[in-house]
Amino acid sequence: MKNVVLLGATGSIGTSSVDVILQHSDIFNLYAVAANSSVQKVAEIVRKYKVERVCMFDPNAAKELEGILGMKVLAGMEGLCELAADPKADIIINALMGAVGCLPTITAIEHGKHVALANKETMVMAGPVIWDKLAENPKSFITPIDSEHSAIFQCLEGGKRESEVEFLEITASGGPFREWPVEKFETITVADALNHPVWSMGKKITIDSASMMNKGLEVLEAHFLFHIPYEQIKVVVHPQSMVHSLVQFRDGSLMAQLGAPDMRIPIQVALTWPDRLRLETKRLDLPTLAKLTFFEPDFKKFRCLALAFEAGRRGGIVPSMMNAANEVLVDRFLKGNLKFTDIPKYVEMVMEKAPDVTGHLTLDQVLEADAEARRLTAALIK
Repeated sequence: MKNVVLLGATGSIGTSSVDVILQHSDIFNLYAVAANSSVQKVAEIVRKYKVERVCMFDPNAAKELEGILGMKVLAGMEGLCELAADPKADIIINALMGAVGCLPTITAIEHGKHVALANKETMVMAGPVIWDKLAENPKSFITPIDSEHSAIFQCLEGGKRESEVEFLEITASGGPFREWPVEKFETITVADALNHPVWSMGKKITIDSASMMNKGLEVLEAHFLFHIPYEQIKVVVHPQSMVHSLVQFRDGSLMAQLGAPDMRIPIQVALTWPDRLRLETKRLDLPTLAKLTFFEPDFKKFRCLALAFEAGRRGGIVPSMMNAANEVLVDRFLKGNLKFTDIPKYVEMVMEKAPDVTGHLTLDQVLEADAEARRLTAALIK
């Protein structure tokens, strides 16, 4: 029996993770959970599945939950990292949203854990630091949960074929604005941006998908997960979202991974690899698919995608600053304080102010860059 710590238990990935764990309750035990502030949802999970340890990132929510459950509830970043380091934990599912997920990932690696990673910001912000930590802690390893990176991971047989890659092709649905003329982007509302044509996700990642920043973050994540140079990573728009990514090998073979758009599939792969267990989910019926289409992305219309490639090529602290600026801007957009088109505009302004850092990147540099970008973004949009 493997004890699973689920960080981000109440989000869409967290909910799907619980379902996968329950389908294989003979193998996995939901040992600990963490969330931001959804007290009632966490209380229900803890009671229903007899969870032993709990953390709420919001300290006030932690106090409230303690009163409801009558058990100790950890709080804040310290609490998240304590769960990530728990000696009884075997697998850490990091389904946290945003930069808050970085330190728990590093803590888990330092304590030799298997990290099932959905928090792409970890790799975007601190990819070189993660490389160093994995080298220092050979018992620890990462399996990706993002459907695109899971697809690549499977095509590479768990990362064993990286030296044979000619290029990676990361697929994107194109989001709700794929066919919108750029002239209409000034009129985009929050409701428009949250209307994703394929996936049901949290608000922040749905906005990132609409701007294609999410795909940009995935490019950086793929670079750090699979050690593939940026010039060998492509993005292709695939509206049907049935092909989750492709790998072009140096012998001319093109390998793709297909599956229904159901996040439980890559979650289970991340938990059980290299074994494949039964999962109750929809199967693809190829004759009914009719056709699968692929297009080049429009980098001019989706400026965030181009900015992410630029941040990756510049390296250093630029990806961390880009990510932090985007988090602030998406939050303001969701609150109705910014236009959709302001997101790439201000991200670019922050990136222009980001210094190019050479040499060995440290965790302190990453966290300082994140904080500085948030201050700078807030000042720019006052």
